[in-house]
Amino acid sequence: MKLLPKVFTADKISFQNVVSKRAKFYYSEMEENYKNFVSGIIDEGYNLKGPFFYSLNNVPTDEMIDIEMFFPIIENIFEVEDYQFASYFEITPLLKTIIVGDFDNVTEQSYAELLATLEVNNLNIATPFYHVFPKNGSKYVNLYVGYYKS
Repeated sequence: MKLLPKVFTADKISFQNVVSKRAKFYYSEMEENYKNFVSGIIDEGYNLKGPFFYSLNNVPTDEMIDIEMFFPIIENIFEVEDYQFASYFEITPLLKTIIVGDFDNVTEQSYAELLATLEVNNLNIATPFYHVFPKNGSKYVNLYVGYYKS
């Protein structure tokens, strides 16, 4: 496979006991929605395991985003209204890049690099973009996209 300099292949992303919630809101409301998502889990007595990740399910127009937020938890059952739960989450195969530093300004370029790598290799996009944040709070984000061959 021909890879652009900042693009890598990844076998899979996989997590167990994943809570999720899909929502549409303005990008400027991301932090508020993240806090509400997390507190909705914790306030019901569940324990976060991490890492937090989300999928971007649209091409943002007017700063409106359609995302699904995910957080693995310690418990193997979960029942909270308006949330979904999966005992296992996995996507394979993937392309990956790492966003370091100014997330807001570098992300669009990172999307373009992943899409260009798909195009050069005659691959099709199979998933939304997944943004996976490190558990330790480091200032980088792993950005993934699933693909398939025609």
